[in-house]
Amino acid sequence: MLTEETEEISAHRVRKVTLILSTGSYLREAPTTVLRLVEKLLERGIEVNVWAFEEAVTLTNRDQIEHSEPPSLRKVIGDKHAYIGKFIDQLLRAGLHTSKLNWVTCILCAQERGVEHHQMNGVMIGTLGDLWKFVQSADQVIAIPAYR
Repeated sequence: MLTEETEEISAHRVRKVTLILSTGSYLREAPTTVLRLVEKLLERGIEVNVWAFEEAVTLTNRDQIEHSEPPSLRKVIGDKHAYIGKFIDQLLRAGLHTSKLNWVTCILCAQERGVEHHQMNGVMIGTLGDLWKFVQSADQVIAIPAYR
């Protein structure tokens, strides 16, 4: 039996989250933390929109490659160093089968960094208009700033 309190809580259930990300993978650990959050949100059936700008546009550069770790670290962390784009690619693919993940990269930021034509499959190039749509439609908005 539903009470008024239970109905009120379910009426305010988060269904869509927008994440605004501006930091690149080699500057801070924030992108890795954001991706873990995205993964958990998708697992819970929540739609996720990511707006990447500034250095975050390099996260989805499809031309990133794995590289071998130095021999002294191989026993600790393994032979290959996976790049963050691999994790994003897995999340984008998972979003096709569970909840929806939209990842939009700012066109101006991508052009400035030379990665506009190097975005991985599933990533859209967009404008501030897309960011505005994400913010308007979201139940929750989380901004992850670049610390300077």
